[in-house]
Amino acid sequence: MKLDIHVHTRKIKSGDAPTRNIETDKFIDILKDTDVKILAITNHNHFDLVQYEEFRDGVCTTCQIWPGIELDIQESGKKRAHLIVICNPKNHIEFNVKVNEILASKNPDTFTTTLQETVEKFDSLDCIYIAHYFVKKPDLGDEELQILTDLVSNPKRILKESTNSISAGIYISHGHNSIYGSDVHNWDDYIEIAKTLPDLRLPVESFEQFCLLLEKDEATINTLLNKKVKENIEITPFKNLAEIVRLDIYNDINILFGSKGTGKTDILEALSKYYNAKGHKTTVYKSNDYHLNDIFDINGNTFNCEVSDFGIDKCEEVIKFLKEVSEEEVTSMNKYMLHFSVQETNKISQKLKIKNINQEDETLTQRSLTEITNILSEFKAFRNYAHETDELKEYIQDSLIVELIEVIEKIINQLKTETEIKIIENKSIYLLNGIVSTFLAEISKKTGQPPKPTKTGFAEYSRNRMKIERSAKKIIENIKIQIDPIEEYVGSLGEKGQLHCKTNLIIQNGTFTDGDFSPVKNVNKTPQKHFVNAVISISKHIHSSELFLKISELNDIDRIETINSLSDLLQKQKHFTLNGNYYSPSNGESSMILLHMELTEDRDIYLIDEPEKSLGNDYINDVIVPLLKEKAFLCKKVIIATHDANIAVRTLPYNSIYRLHKQGQHFTLTGNPFSNSLKCIYNSMPELNWKEISMKTLEGGKEAFGERGKIYGN
Repeated sequence: MKLDIHVHTRKIKSGDAPTRNIETDKFIDILKDTDVKILAITNHNHFDLVQYEEFRDGVCTTCQIWPGIELDIQESGKKRAHLIVICNPKNHIEFNVKVNEILASKNPDTFTTTLQETVEKFDSLDCIYIAHYFVKKPDLGDEELQILTDLVSNPKRILKESTNSISAGIYISHGHNSIYGSDVHNWDDYIEIAKTLPDLRLPVESFEQFCLLLEKDEATINTLLNKKVKENIEITPFKNLAEIVRLDIYNDINILFGSKGTGKTDILEALSKYYNAKGHKTTVYKSNDYHLNDIFDINGNTFNCEVSDFGIDKCEEVIKFLKEVSEEEVTSMNKYMLHFSVQETNKISQKLKIKNINQEDETLTQRSLTEITNILSEFKAFRNYAHETDELKEYIQDSLIVELIEVIEKIINQLKTETEIKIIENKSIYLLNGIVSTFLAEISKKTGQPPKPTKTGFAEYSRNRMKIERSAKKIIENIKIQIDPIEEYVGSLGEKGQLHCKTNLIIQNGTFTDGDFSPVKNVNKTPQKHFVNAVISISKHIHSSELFLKISELNDIDRIETINSLSDLLQKQKHFTLNGNYYSPSNGESSMILLHMELTEDRDIYLIDEPEKSLGNDYINDVIVPLLKEKAFLCKKVIIATHDANIAVRTLPYNSIYRLHKQGQHFTLTGNPFSNSLKCIYNSMPELNWKEISMKTLEGGKEAFGERGKIYGN
């Protein structure tokens, strides 16, 4: 949830931009498109009670609206400065009265008041004071802040407003309570501005809770923490020690930190074993254990595919046909001459008319029978689909489905009748041709006269050559088809761009030569090329007497038995691309992407060991930390062992687990940044300060720790 403690909704001073004015309806619409859950209206030297109540009521289900004012403060002999006063919403009516009293109809451009008068008017209304500080102009100096601290009833209610998250982080690291707001000048920009506002990690439900958080009230913090689901776990992670570690693991971010050699990895491994025993599939992600080349199989060792995956015919039947085909013989003239050169003398033979019947062509009826059988099968499949698919009834009226099935049944019945007719025609021709051949053979045996040939054989000869031509042509046409590269998104390299893994595929065309490509199947490149060239040669010799010599040469190719499909002609090349150009990611970039992939996997539990290895701070800040926060928002268990302050602090974990080695003993302490404490799980050592231990243990000094920014609510 986002918090905005400095919002203008009216142009009050002459120097204010008119774009600070906003109507109720627009305000409501804009707030709905942001994650802002707490907003304080703080106009310059002005409080509009009517507007406040309209805005509050308009967004009451999604956002808390707090009443406030930004006052011009001028102490004696000092420069003018700004102080924001935010009041408990329960006291907004009285707040309005006090504002009118202190303003007394004065001109907002020239109005000033003192710190003492401000505190006297507002302190009894349960207020928070937020002073412009240092680079946030016009600012209250340290002397004036000390005056304010002495005047208010609760100094913990004083915050220093910075200009942005980096400044806030630096102030916090130096012991200042700091925060910042939008100070919005143009409401048309607010949706984008809201994305940069402070995050409240704890679900603050009221002004009172927020104030208690400022005071680090332990009971309040525990109440808010307990709203998050957690699991109490008992593990024994250390092989040579009987130490039992009891931990509360939240459905949120859990940070495990400590010096090297204190057993953080052992705890992660024990947690993985614990969750696996409960039915979860978990492993500990360890930076640098893998490289992108292995994950994406950049050498293509396990890559496999078929040309049919890309809509290309595998041509298995035609390749088999070309390998096995033989020449169809044309009936020679000698056979006719032999038959007519012998005079027929057998009287019975002379009377048999069947011997003079010419055989009919079976191929036409066989083709028709195949066609109608295929059509019948398709209609039967569609009928079964209409019968068995209940989902059709959700979109189509029952009467239409019934009518459709009736029409399909009529078509199927007609096709069955036609099929029977074609079967009879085909079998009749087959039987007739068989009878003619049998009689001719028997007559020849009895009479000694050579049989008259029943067909010339030219039709079969022609059909055979035409089929060879079609087969070769089909192979060549499919070989020419270009396959689009396969692209897989790998991940972001930040400002450099987006990394992809690209797989280029090509079907060997007889001339392709590229050392970077390798066969997809267990085939050598040489027989691939020879096979294609042999098929091309066959296609050029269809009408030549050398046709079957070329087919013989195809079968003589070394390891021709390995090529039975166009898939056996596939070659591949895999590589990475960055913004479309060839790229080889470094080890550091590989670590960046693999961690990103790990965190974008949808799972319930993430166990991550030192993710910061080989990663730059910018990548951790801009990519990894937001991903971790997203997992927390989704109530995932994220347990991270780290030495990096960006991860351990900027994520504001619900749970920090600190491993300490001291005087030959190991201790486990738990706490969080909200209570700013770390307590030993067995109460065997004093409580430690979370902030001090974090700055001491985690990478970077106190200044670097502060510069990590966006550390709120501490």
